[in-house]
Amino acid sequence: MSKKIFAAYAVAVAAAVAFFWTISSDLIVKAQPTISLPFATVTNVAGSSVQIIGANPSRRAISICLAAVAQSVTFIPAPATPVSLTSGITIVGSATVPPPCFTSPTLTASGTSGGVGAAWNAIASGAINVTVLEW
Repeated sequence: MSKKIFAAYAVAVAAAVAFFWTISSDLIVKAQPTISLPFATVTNVAGSSVQIIGANPSRRAISICLAAVAQSVTFIPAPATPVSLTSGITIVGSATVPPPCFTSPTLTASGTSGGVGAAWNAIASGAINVTVLEW
């Protein structure tokens, strides 16, 4: 009789372990899949030139977006310094949705980043938050 009780106990323990192993494996933190989601940085830009994002040689593309306000932002890859509405790429904002953005072409070949991987500097006509998305 004790062999039957031991066998039943062993089967019950094995079933419980298998059940809890299955449940706990769903709760274990797993690594995220590698997908092309952008990394976002928000920087406040005003009337003097500031760096809005640092250099990243592996960057494949960049988007620079303004808040929905009526101001202009001029930006350019470093080491150049932008001059408001003169040298660089200028976005003139307005209170529209969606706000205006600059998006570089996506680099698909390996090797050089074609300037996209450089640090970027910006200057604005007034204080404004600039969102930079990089891939």
